[in-house]
Amino acid sequence: MWKFASIITLSLLFGCVRRSQEPLKPAFYCWQTTLGLSGEQSEYLSSSGCGKIYVKALDVGVDAATGDVVPYSQLAVADTAGLSRLEVVPVVFITNETIRRLTDDEKTNWLAEKIAAALVRAGVAGARVGRPEFQVDCDWTQGTREAFFRLLQKTRNCLPKDALLSATIRLHQYKFPDQTGVPPADRGMLMLYNTGDIDALSETNSIFKPDDANKYLKGAPATYPLPLDVALPAFSWTLVFRDGELWKILPGHDDRLPTGVLERGTFQNGHYLRPGDFLRQEVISPELLRESALLAAGASLADDATIAFFHLDNHTPRAFPAPLIRSVCQLADSVRTAQ
Repeated sequence: MWKFASIITLSLLFGCVRRSQEPLKPAFYCWQTTLGLSGEQSEYLSSSGCGKIYVKALDVGVDAATGDVVPYSQLAVADTAGLSRLEVVPVVFITNETIRRLTDDEKTNWLAEKIAAALVRAGVAGARVGRPEFQVDCDWTQGTREAFFRLLQKTRNCLPKDALLSATIRLHQYKFPDQTGVPPADRGMLMLYNTGDIDALSETNSIFKPDDANKYLKGAPATYPLPLDVALPAFSWTLVFRDGELWKILPGHDDRLPTGVLERGTFQNGHYLRPGDFLRQEVISPELLRESALLAAGASLADDATIAFFHLDNHTPRAFPAPLIRSVCQLADSVRTAQ
């Protein structure tokens, strides 16, 4: 297991060399359906040096009852205060099952138009003006890549001509681009978290374990075909297993809750946890966040790469203070520029 001491040692061993890249820039994902930064969040972003946020504009999934592809959870902008200094990148999340349902051009064209309209609509008025970027988030597979790439291309055709289109890249897609393909996008966002098996009772931390992530980074091509940014985990959650299966994912963690079998029933986040439920609290500590940054520094990142932290909510400023965010970026930057 990696330790923070090894991070410091590696940083010192690299020494000082000429910088060839721009300093890594921090950003945050805002994954709620309503966008409205509180005063605390605005101050936190400013203190962290963050100039960009990625906001979820739309979810696209499959209706369980009808089997139809359904856009839902469209972003509502509650307040534009605090956005004037930020670049806002709208994101659409699409399930892989949705891509399997795109069996003809008519469905693909219809969905591409819906996605492009939602992305453009989410380009928040009052946000910092620049070359607009839009992002599509989908964990495609070898079997769905052709349909997904076709959807990306059609979506691009529906977006403004000067827009950048980025796509998320999972670790397995990063390591095996010849098998999974490279999306027709201008940039990629390497997702350096959710490295374990969330459904396995024997898992200890499915959000991030350095050894799990390193298996994908080690042996990957020296240069990924797209300029890459990277997303790191800045969240924790509590997984509730019932009758041997994952039942609920509760945001955050509570030190008052046990890890293991629950002996007494209790309410948590509006849900009743009953005796016999198995709880696994998965926490990203400052040390784990720094270790993820060290691994990210060794990936094929763009010269103008952004480090995006997932994600910003009311608990983030206290769980991941601004000095920690700045130090994580500086650590990754110092290692990256020394390679």
